Amino acid sequence: MKWEFTPFNLQEWNKSDSRILFVAPEPNGNNPNPGRDMGEWFRTAESNNYHSNRRFYNRCKLILDGILGAESPSNFNHFRFLDLKATSGGPKSTKSEIADYINSNRLELIEYFTSKDEKVGLRPHIAVLLGNSAFELFSETLRDTVRKNNPELQWIQMPHPSAQTVDNDLLRKACNEINEYLTPINQRANKWFCRGRAKNGWTMA
Repeated sequence: MKWEFTPFNLQEWNKSDSRILFVAPEPNGNNPNPGRDMGEWFRTAESNNYHSNRRFYNRCKLILDGILGAESPSNFNHFRFLDLKATSGGPKSTKSEIADYINSNRLELIEYFTSKDEKVGLRPHIAVLLGNSAFELFSETLRDTVRKNNPELQWIQMPHPSAQTVDNDLLRKACNEINEYLTPINQRANKWFCRGRAKNGWTMA
């Protein structure tokens, strides 16, 4: 079954001048999700014990708050979460399987980055690629088309919110610096990596 990726608040998303699209490789099939919609997952997280995945929620919020410059419940009005492969279930997919899905659903995925249709949500201003797989897959399959149709888009790579090696205090510090490292989609992206407290920092993606 395919998942959906509605904005947290479609009306506010369309009015925003800071629309931020988080991009991951694929959904977690074991993650409880009302209606299989990541927008609904975030809308109902606080009232449902964060669907037993508070770390995932909190890390997304850290990155979002960092880009917007302050903590606020309304920050999610500027937020949308997308998985490049909209199906899940069973073992984690290989990179080639996700690439095959992207190539078979290319036009639908491009629309998330370039849409001018308010009914489904306008195109984002910033794309946050979560983890190496999402960054590599986007770069190899979608980036050329996206930068032609949304040349003002900025992008950056951050760790996936579920990454085991990420230290939360270091992530919080990196999120306070994140706007310094945003680059236009036609330039090389920066990334922040963390493999524990001894090995982390900003580098080129």
